[in-house]
Amino acid sequence: MIDVLMRINEIVEKTNIDGFRIESYTGDNLLITGSFDFAYYHEVEVEFREVTYLALPVLFWNPHFRLASVNEIEVVRKFIAVCDRHAVFCIEAESDASFEKIPFYVVAENVRLREGTVYYYEREHLEENERIADWVKRKS
Repeated sequence: MIDVLMRINEIVEKTNIDGFRIESYTGDNLLITGSFDFAYYHEVEVEFREVTYLALPVLFWNPHFRLASVNEIEVVRKFIAVCDRHAVFCIEAESDASFEKIPFYVVAENVRLREGTVYYYEREHLEENERIADWVKRKS
């Protein structure tokens, strides 16, 4: 899990991917996408599985992903019981509320990262780690 968080932070620090948004939340799984240009594509997908608590804006920028501190976990426990199989993730990020990074929280069983470009339009000659978003209407 720590390796995944470190890789996400490395991507944010070493690329131009600075914008993140909640793409979907099923009640169990939370999918966050990251991109430099959401008009055409996203390049990162961060998926939290078995989510039990979520305190995160829909759009945020320049995030730093980490596990929550002991003190932060105690704050989250005021809102929800945190069992041993769940981790409290902290995403420090800028949002519409502040240009300073604010801590946001996700309580989930685990997190996974998918890298690769997901285009929001039909396109030919896809390369490795490229795909078209599932919701794009294809020409017959």
